[in-house]
Amino acid sequence: MDPNTMLEIAKTGAPILQSSLSGIVGAILGTLFLRRNTTATEFEKLKAEKFSEVTDKLLADGKMSYLELYRCNNFLKIAQLADAILSDDDTDSSRQNQTEYDFDWFIRFFDAAGYISNQEMQQLWAQVLAGEISNHGLFSFRTLETLRNLNQREAKLFQTVSKLVLTEQTGIKFILSMSDDTAVDINEAYGIGRQEFIILEDCGLVNSLRNDNRISLNTYPSGIWNDEIILIVKYKRSDGMFLSYKYSCYTLTPAACQLLSVLQPDCDNDYLLRAGVELSKKYSANLAITAHKIIDNCLDSFKYDESVDILSDTQNA
Repeated sequence: MDPNTMLEIAKTGAPILQSSLSGIVGAILGTLFLRRNTTATEFEKLKAEKFSEVTDKLLADGKMSYLELYRCNNFLKIAQLADAILSDDDTDSSRQNQTEYDFDWFIRFFDAAGYISNQEMQQLWAQVLAGEISNHGLFSFRTLETLRNLNQREAKLFQTVSKLVLTEQTGIKFILSMSDDTAVDINEAYGIGRQEFIILEDCGLVNSLRNDNRISLNTYPSGIWNDEIILIVKYKRSDGMFLSYKYSCYTLTPAACQLLSVLQPDCDNDYLLRAGVELSKKYSANLAITAHKIIDNCLDSFKYDESVDILSDTQNA
């Protein structure tokens, strides 16, 4: 069977292989490397997921270069890691995914992932691949380009920053820029200074200009939060006019937000609480700031525990 036929089979979702991921791997190998004189035996090996045997034979027959073999081996390792991630996911959508995939996306993924040999970076790429399998369209081409240009040091920096990411009521994700608002730059305490923000901006993970965003105090919820805690901001006095609070921040790019969805970092609650303490000191005359445990962070049904002010407990500790 020739590569074009195999590609068409893959696109129509026919169960030529045991899983969606193995089907994509087989279709990529078939489309990129198998020639029109491919034997039935080679195709059967793809169906049996004997990908290494196929690549070894292509190399021996002079149909694949050593560079292509290197790229295939890296991609296969990433695919194996992604398969393990999907196997650990008990959701029905991951076990029986009937999505019609964008094959061009996977070709671009192969083209970039083939040069990733570092094990830690392969794990990150595997998370992206598994995420795309589970949720088609989750990652754009631009995000793949951002990822392919990250080195290990930059990826670790982003993983560190990802634990500090906050969200506000419009859904914008950001890192606070406290230097203009308080005497203490909280980011510096976490090893995130000006140089780190320059690196993140250069990588396409944060927007270069510091933004002055506003929190509307006439909406619900009025504040900023991570996955576990929300800072509620209220004016102590109100004359019935539209009220808002301005804060400075570095917003995440769309690529960073997409990558954040697979990193799923453990948020650093202390970062948000320290910000709340500093803001309370700075604006004690006008603002009342409290912190509460989030029960449900869906914007349509946002719920938090109003009975306990975590910030008060932090200040009194």
